[in-house]
Amino acid sequence: MFQPVGVAVFVMSALWLGLRGAASTDTVWLFVIGLPVLLAGTWLRLRLYGRMDEARFRQVVLALLLVSGLGLILSPR
Repeated sequence: MFQPVGVAVFVMSALWLGLRGAASTDTVWLFVIGLPVLLAGTWLRLRLYGRMDEARFRQVVLALLLVSGLGLILSPR
């Protein structure tokens, strides 16, 4: 159940960067794009917590890492 901590860190980092003036418009835009995805992942994790055994969890994480890696390799430069 550490996922809500990640959301808190995400929001506090954005506030800190904003208050220091270190956030450009690109940074704010990426934050706006990333926040709904982060919240959706947090919601999904809280719904699945305790319903998935450790072996299945590892399979899901490995599949997500594979998809992420393929996305990085196949993305246009």
